[in-house]
Amino acid sequence: MSMEPIIFMFCITLHNLEEALWLPDWMAKTMPNRKPTRKEHFIFAVIGITILGYLAAGLHALYPQHQYLEFTFIGFVGAMLVNAIVPHLLFSIRYRSYCPGVFTGCCLIIPMHLIILSNAANSHLKVSEIVVSTAVVGAILLGAILVLKWVARRVLAAMQD
Repeated sequence: MSMEPIIFMFCITLHNLEEALWLPDWMAKTMPNRKPTRKEHFIFAVIGITILGYLAAGLHALYPQHQYLEFTFIGFVGAMLVNAIVPHLLFSIRYRSYCPGVFTGCCLIIPMHLIILSNAANSHLKVSEIVVSTAVVGAILLGAILVLKWVARRVLAAMQD
């Protein structure tokens, strides 16, 4: 079995933990004009995205020959790579303030995910397949974040009643 799904899960776990702990407070302080997301809603969404990442990596590890599972995994790897740069790195530069997620993004996500994507391109996938997989999974994840925040609002509101 390839170690790539395990490396991916390790990287996104630490990255998403860093985000969940500090990003909502940083955004509220650094971007006061932006409509704030409640920390509980954000954490719920981060947990959901992490679970989806684990699912993509785990299914790919169990069924490495299944082409659609591989595209989903590679797309997730690419989407998390893009996420490390946009918004985290660019926000740090733009606001001249450390944006939570930059450390794990630069030290884990960018180097490890570039290796995973490079291995895929060198062994059997076309760069165009990697780019399309990244775009499709990235778009799905952006939608999933919105859905997960909506679900969090509903679940947490129901729990308070």
